[in-house]
Amino acid sequence: MNAPGGGLDIIGRVVADRMTKIIGQSVIVENRAGAGGNIASEYVARAPADGYTLLETTNNHNINAFIYKNPGYNPRRDFVAVTQLTEAPSVIVAGAQTSYRSLKDLIAAARAQPGKIAYASGGSGQPTHIAGEMFKKTANIDLVHVPYKGGGPATLDLVAGQVPVGISALPSVTPHIQDGKLRALAVTSDKRWPTLPDTPSVAESGYPGYRHMTWIGILAPTGTPAAIIARLNKDIAAVLASVDVRQRIITLGAEPVASSAAEFDAMLKAEYEATAKLVSEIGLKVD
Repeated sequence: MNAPGGGLDIIGRVVADRMTKIIGQSVIVENRAGAGGNIASEYVARAPADGYTLLETTNNHNINAFIYKNPGYNPRRDFVAVTQLTEAPSVIVAGAQTSYRSLKDLIAAARAQPGKIAYASGGSGQPTHIAGEMFKKTANIDLVHVPYKGGGPATLDLVAGQVPVGISALPSVTPHIQDGKLRALAVTSDKRWPTLPDTPSVAESGYPGYRHMTWIGILAPTGTPAAIIARLNKDIAAVLASVDVRQRIITLGAEPVASSAAEFDAMLKAEYEATAKLVSEIGLKVD
């Protein structure tokens, strides 16, 4: 998992808290930030395949294999799928101290000052970074990427005004949008998102065809027995089916999924195969 305070951390703790109650055994969330998620992934890849050490991860799990020379793990060889937890768009936000009140304002400023406006993400290769680079290419603007060690630290600097703009996971910034400390300029789904009904999508703002969604899921080290995977899948599905957990996740801006292990693996395989093309198209490199 990535740094505390980000979307992964928040969703992970919601699920872990309920899992503890369901299985009667403590489920501990351990943050291992750094290298765009590679440190956590490599750690779990080398952990005993006994079901006690799991990886909560997101889109960068596949992306990192193509943008790092040595990420320390192979996403297809070293892990088995357990379940997809959630899906959600990212949101382009601006600090309350800035003059950007719409996506149009930001684009106009970026064109007037190419290479001068910075945007924060949760780290190189993170979904928010990918969404940001896709947006830059689509809008034909030059923003400077500032990678953080997770969405939590990025959000703290956005709220403090240390960086003017961010591409953020909804769970990380929704409370700050609600209290007016950050302005939501656009969501990266193709349509408006239920928890931000007054915020247009990038596509709606004049860039049809733009879409980027973030998934969060659970993986186990390769070799974990099928029976353990099945039990974990069943227990996590029960967590996501509980009314209070579902409502909490939806309030944070994500949509609960609870896929089967086979469904999640099929999605991961398709995404992995599409990732090389995406990385090439947007010219993505590790900063």
